Amino acid sequence: MHFNMVLPGLEEVRILKAEEIGEAYHLHIELPKRKHKCPACGDQTTRVHDYRLQKIQHLKLFERTTYLFYRRRRYSCHCGKRFAEDNRFVQRYQRHTIEWNQALGLRVIQGKNFKDTACQFRTSPATVIRRFDH
Repeated sequence: MHFNMVLPGLEEVRILKAEEIGEAYHLHIELPKRKHKCPACGDQTTRVHDYRLQKIQHLKLFERTTYLFYRRRRYSCHCGKRFAEDNRFVQRYQRHTIEWNQALGLRVIQGKNFKDTACQFRTSPATVIRRFDH
């Protein structure tokens, strides 16, 4: 798809498909293919082993919840090691983007309480408290 708008935190991604489902936006994204360094042996590789789909919650767009469906590549090295590609918008094992976590942190400091902040970000108060304690 062709977009003339850059989304915060997603400058380097390619948007494959955008859907409006209910009151949420679903963006199907992937990163451009490039060489990656093997964490085991240090060699460069471009050989793709497989793809995994990861659902990630992002900042609201036009006051609608936005979910990213990230098509994450897993690379395979000649030494036998398989590893995921590097990205700058979500950390390992996380379900929220880095931008979402930063916005939540700012809102918690300025907000009235954890419950209201959780409602604005469509998450649980326990998640907000955990992010605040970090």
